[in-house]
Formats: sequence, C-alpha cells, structure tokens
Amino acid sequence: MATTIKMPQLGESVTEGTIERWLVAEGDTVAQYDPLFEVVTDKVNAEVPAEVAGTISKILVPDGETVAVGTPVAEIDADGAGAAAEAPAAEAPVTDAPAAEAPAQEAQAETPADAGPAAVAQQEEAPAATEEPQAAPAAEPEAPSAPPAATQEEPPPKADANGGGGRMTPAVRRLVREHGIDIAQLSGSGSGGRVTRDDVMAFIAKGTDAPATPPAQAQAGQAEPTQAAAPEPAAAASGTSEPAAPAARPAPPSVPTPSGGDVELPLSQMRKGIARKMTQVKQTVPHAYTVVEVDMTNVVRWREANTMAYKAREGSSLSYVAVVVKAVTETLRRHPTLNSQFADDKIILKQAMNIGIAVAVDNGLIVPVIANADQLSISGVNGRIRDLSSRAHAGKLRLDELQGGTFTVNNTGWFGSVSSMPIINAPEVAILSMEAIVKRPRVMEIEGADVIAIRHMMNMTCSFDHRVLDGAQVGFFLADVRKQLEEWSADRPVS
Repeated sequence: MATTIKMPQLGESVTEGTIERWLVAEGDTVAQYDPLFEVVTDKVNAEVPAEVAGTISKILVPDGETVAVGTPVAEIDADGAGAAAEAPAAEAPVTDAPAAEAPAQEAQAETPADAGPAAVAQQEEAPAATEEPQAAPAAEPEAPSAPPAATQEEPPPKADANGGGGRMTPAVRRLVREHGIDIAQLSGSGSGGRVTRDDVMAFIAKGTDAPATPPAQAQAGQAEPTQAAAPEPAAAASGTSEPAAPAARPAPPSVPTPSGGDVELPLSQMRKGIARKMTQVKQTVPHAYTVVEVDMTNVVRWREANTMAYKAREGSSLSYVAVVVKAVTETLRRHPTLNSQFADDKIILKQAMNIGIAVAVDNGLIVPVIANADQLSISGVNGRIRDLSSRAHAGKLRLDELQGGTFTVNNTGWFGSVSSMPIINAPEVAILSMEAIVKRPRVMEIEGADVIAIRHMMNMTCSFDHRVLDGAQVGFFLADVRKQLEEWSADRPVS
C-alpha cells in the first residue's frame, strides 16, 4: 500500500514551500521519521520526515520546485511491493483549488527594524521586528500532463509552448486578466519559467503595446470584472468588451533595467516573505511612535558586578536584552492592552506573555518567541535568548518557536543605533526597540543642587497600533519600564 507524502504547512500563514533538495532517491528504503527532503518557506527551513517506513516508490516534485501546501510530493510503498497500482492516482494532474485562489491570510510577523547577531552584552540577539512574514498565494504545481489542467482555468489565453507564461499562481493569473495582458507575451523568471507578480508588473511598467483585450477574449465577448471603475458610457453604449483601466489603482513603480556592471540578485523565499509582510503591515496598521530616555547606569553596574560569576557558572555573558525583557514582562501585567492582538471588531487580551526577540540571519530576519517569558528568571530569559539566537543562525528553530508572540523586543542598539522606528509585528499591537547604551552628560539633582554627571543612557522607542492604543497608554507603559530599569537594585538576583 502506497502512502502519499504531501507538502506540510510549516506556519500559520504559509501556503507554499520550496523543495530545496531531496535526501532520498526512488528505490531507497526509509524508516519512520527518517528525513526525506529539505523544504524552504518564507519563515523557516526544515527537514520533512517520513510518516511511515517503506520504500520510496515515486518522487513527484523535483529539487527547486515550489508547490502549494498539501500537494503530493512523493509516495512511500509501506509494503515494499512498488506503487504501480497506485500510480494513476498519483499522476493525476494537480489543478488550482478554489482555496488557492484566496490571498494568503496573514497573521503577523516578522516585522521591522534591522538587527543582527550581537557581539557584546547588548549586542547579543539581533532584533528585527516581525514575526511571520506573509506567505504568497499558493504556487500552481507543475503537472506531468498539463494540457487537461489548462482547460479548467478561467478564460485567460494560453501561452505558446515556449513562452513560459502558462505557469503562474491563481493570484498572478487574476492580475493578468485585470490588465488584459496576453500571457503569450510574458516570460517567467520564477522556478521552471513560472510567471511571477514581479514579471507582470515589470511588463506593465514598460508600457507595452500588448492589446488590452486578447483576441480570444474579444471573440468570446469576455469583459472580465475587475476592481476598475465602470466602463465609460460611450464604451458601454457601443458594446465594446474592452475593460476600462482601473481608476483607483496607483501607477506601478517603474522597474529599473540593469545596465553596465549592474548585478541582479534573486530574492530568497525569506526576503520575499519579509517584503510582503512589511508592505502589508505598513499599509494596514496605523503606526505611531513614542521615545523615552532611560538612565541605565544601575543596570550597567549590576551587570558588571554579576557577569564574571555568571559566565563562570553558565559559560556565557549576561545580556542587556534579558534585563529589558524582564522589565517589560513585569510591566505588561499593569498594562495588559499592550500585550494584545487586534482582531477587526475586537481586541484580544492575551494571557500568555510570549516575547519575540528579533534575530538577524544571513538571508533575512527571524523573530523566535520566548514562551511564557514572565515565568522565567533573568538567567532563564538570558539562556533562552542565547539558545534561540544560536539555533536561528544555524537554521535549527522549530516551528512552534516562531509562533504565538504577543509582544516583541527589538535590539537595534547592537550596531550603535540611537533612534529607530520599528514596524509592528502584527497582529501584535506594539514593539519596543532598545537603542545603544552610551555615556552622556545628564543634569541630576543631588542634595538639592543641580549637578552634571556622566551616566549610561539608552533611548527606547515603542511603535504601536493606533487602532488599539493611544499615546497616553504607551507613555504610561514606557514610564513604568523606565522606572524599573532606573531603579534596578544592585542586590537583584540573577537566577
């Protein structure tokens, strides 16, 4: 009996994955839970294990192919007798499912400011502010016998055999229809010649003379409904089928053409996800910002007094990020609205306090989550930050460690930033960015007299969702976090 292995869903908003490489070949024998292939999404890289033991009877999707979640990618013959009887079902062409036509829903994510691995205490975990990059609409898998599948699509004209324009996601196909583009004129830059949204937008930006309505559609009297305004009265009276140009659609940005020694770098899955998520969050979430200045002198002295003993015991240094996370969790209980999520007509106050820590990796940004951070000691938070950061750079994070965040702490201070405006990790409603700790003169009142003292100062920026929070709420929250840090006790235990 053959067991079909399907592309798994590796995230709440992930709808497709790319098979980086197969770790087995047809005819290989595998045990249950043996790794079969490496899959790359815009959120995580992972090995997919075998669901059952048996023989790899068929590999349906080759290396480098991007397919939708749920697409069959291989078959395992659990009886070891081959999968000839099961082949017809496996070879059935995969066509676009209605669900694939809906744009991927975003939960939130990876969101904002640049961050990177830290080299010193404050520079330990590189922040970014985003949790789950939005996944692209599911890619249409390439079927072995494609011609029958094409007939199940809506009216768009078919590309010629060599054009490469016949393979595209439902969302891209819809965009082609809306602009009345003959897909035979498109060349795809995606995997296997797949036409991407960028290919279509570049074609539109070049001001091509392609006919607004392909002949095939005109003969059928097809006028695709779009988001455009209604046709002009004169056009309607004449009965023309040419669709009107979208009235409310902004002109697409011009796409520069490489020249001279320019180098084109293809976007990675992660970078594509970050681009989509950042754009979606900034377009839908009204951002507002508040900045406060914090005297970190007591925290600096506390760390200097404890770091040697801690390093001897734990083998690592104390991080300022762990201190700020601890101060944040102790403050959020008094300001529960900042530990919430926006859900259209309601606000969900989260009981769990799961703090996202943005980490910069070679090809993008990841925000692993410290679950129930409020229940950990400073040492516990510090250990979790180091563990998550280390495995993020090694590509070894588990899926559950990238989900469920309720508030994000972003450390831009590791590279010397003193002011930044991070993007919210939606559906969270706030993100706190800690800037560089620097020595600055500060006017202080000592024994009734104003004196100038050299202090360790740090700016904190809080970006917040103005649909849920107002400046006063965030101001009170930041004031309480600042009070926690400025009054940090020299006797406070690390563990």
